[in-house]
Parts: sequence; structure tokens; C-alpha cells
Amino acid sequence: MRLLLKNVVWHDREGDHAGDLRLARGRILASGRGLCPRRWERVLDLQGFRALPGLINAHDHLSLNLLPHLGDPPYASLYHFAEAVHDPGESPVRETQSASVADRLWWGGYKNLISGVTTVVHHDPFPRRVLLHPGFPVHVLRRYGWSHSLHFGDNPAAAFEACADLPFIIHAAEGVDAASHQEITRLHELGMLSSRTVIVHGIAMTNEQLRLMARARASLVWCPVSNLRLYGRTAAIDQFGSEVRIALGTDSTLTGSTTLFDEMRAAVATGLANGSEVLEMVTATAADIFHLSGRGRIVVGNHADLLIVADPGDSPADRLLRSSPADPALVLAGGKVGLARPEFAAELGLGPPNVRLAGEPRWLCGSPVRLRQRIEAAVGSTVLARHPLWALLEPC
Repeated sequence: MRLLLKNVVWHDREGDHAGDLRLARGRILASGRGLCPRRWERVLDLQGFRALPGLINAHDHLSLNLLPHLGDPPYASLYHFAEAVHDPGESPVRETQSASVADRLWWGGYKNLISGVTTVVHHDPFPRRVLLHPGFPVHVLRRYGWSHSLHFGDNPAAAFEACADLPFIIHAAEGVDAASHQEITRLHELGMLSSRTVIVHGIAMTNEQLRLMARARASLVWCPVSNLRLYGRTAAIDQFGSEVRIALGTDSTLTGSTTLFDEMRAAVATGLANGSEVLEMVTATAADIFHLSGRGRIVVGNHADLLIVADPGDSPADRLLRSSPADPALVLAGGKVGLARPEFAAELGLGPPNVRLAGEPRWLCGSPVRLRQRIEAAVGSTVLARHPLWALLEPC
């Protein structure tokens, strides 16, 4: 779809701009004031709205987002938590696994879309048929190496070597016990700590391990909600220094936030980062860590990944920190509309609203209502009623 967004405000390193954005072929083709509509272009007047870069969720397990919080924390480590909750025969794990993997992945995609996420990093096996489907709600990082963790992975060192110059993602130092405190050192001993290493969680670290990460220029994905709930602690990100890039991730709803908006607020509430720093974590810094060229900034030539919200005149960070799924007015991933307010959906010929997000009518791409129907038939309404995301995203 060729779009001309008129009278919108956006932000880049030079500050705020007001004017027009021309989108075509999935990219931002031009920006400026007074751009004239071209043939075949659809025009939206966004007076009173702000464009933000589509957000990047740096850590999720897409297929686990039908699960509510499980377990009885606190735990000593990831491995203790996994042992406590991993029983496929127990409710609600048993019921949620009745939904197909594809449906669970799509539900995870919608979870991200409704909080303005246009790119997500999925930390699990990558079913290409589902995640690369042209209609999938968000872009999913596809070029990376990974291992679940040092103990739940098949030869993590070999996996690290096999992914050449790509980012390599691994859960590490996720806990508070002695074993968790050894994992960064173990990664270093295995030759797995480098500028392409992305540590997820990184709670248990000594000062020497912080220095190891800094010298290697490794990166961290911070998931404060999951960390604080499971272990009572989170990564001391204020101690890492500028050499370690930090992105923000929700984890799945099994342990973490319902949406990235919630995670951003929780991150600021720790006192370890301010709103502007957190905004960078979910845009430009995440794009840099995961080699997402052309994402994370609104500049000509970049992908047309945009989150449009009403603009009351405050800073982009403050606007996001007050947002919920009721706030996005338009979300575009690679120029494709994923979410739209009713008036914008009508102007773009997308059809009537098909869902309510936090009570507000919205149009969502794909078939979210049929997806809910299939999931409810497989899982059952009793189990799903425990899940905050299920009540957040309802059919009209």
C-alpha cells in the first residue's frame, strides 16, 4: 500500500519534526512539508498524532503467550523454575498445548502488535512456515544463532560457532544461586563471549563478569518483570557501562509482562533507567544489537515500521510510558497496516473493527476473531479466563 501521512509529528536524533511522510514498497520514501499526493496513494491526515518507530521486543517465546503466570516463586535459577512448572500433564499447560503450535504463535504475534511492536525476537525453534507467513502480524527476527541456555541446549558452543557473524542469543546468569553466578565465566571459557553474544537476563554477575562482558562488547536483553517475579532481583543494568548495549524484552506471559507497554513502565519503576533510555532500548539499540538494518529510527530509506499515537505534546518516551493497547491508532510493519482505529481503517478500505483492545474498537490484520474461536474451542474458556491478555483482546 502506498501511503502519504500528512501533518504528523515524528522524532529523530535532531529533535521533533512536523510534516508529511511518504511510504511505498515497505519503506519511508520521503519526508517534509507540503508533500503532494501521487497517483494510487492513499492519504491520511494525522493532525494531532505522533509517529514513533515501530517498537522492537528483544525477547519473547511466542508460543507460550497463552499461559498465565505459573509457579510459586521465588526460585534460585531458571533451572529450578523449569523443573517446578514443566509438567505437560498439569493444568493449564495441558489445555494450552491442545491449541495448535501455529495458533499459539499467531496469538503471540498479536500480543506484540497490540503494544506497537513491529519486530520481535523469538527465542525458540523457528517454524518458518508460520513466522515467515506474509500475513503474520509482526516481523520476526530470522537471521541469528541461539541456544536456550548452557544446560538446556544441544552443544551451545557448536551453535555459537555455526552462526558466523550473526547475533547469538542465550539465556545466561538467570538466577541468584552459585551456578547462575558461574555462567558468564563459563561462556567466556568456552569462547562464547563476543560482540555478537546477546545475554538474556544476566541477573547473577560479579564485577569481574561485568568487565568480561564490557571487554567482549557483548549485549544484554533486560526482562525486569520476569526477573523480579521469579527471583526477586533483576540485572544491575546501571553497573554495565556504555560498552554493553541493552535492549528490553517482555519474555512470555508465562513469567513476564502482558505487553511491552507494561514492561517499559516496570523498567522505569526499577529506578535503573529513565524513560528516554528505555525508549532507546526498544528502538535504535535493539535494532543495532540484532543487526536490524533500517529499523528503529524514522528516517528516509528505513523500513516503514511505525507506531501512530495521539500527540498531547509531551515527549515520545513519556507518551509511551502512559500507553496501553487502547492507545495505538495505527501500526505499520514494513508499510503493511497491522492495526488501525475505525476511522483510519475506513479511509484505507480495510473494513470495520473486528476486535476491542482494552475496550476500544480496532481493526486487526488477519483473522483474530477466528483465531480466538479456535483457541477457545481447543483450550476452554475456564483456563483462558485466568489470562489477562485474553480479556484485553476481545472480539467486537
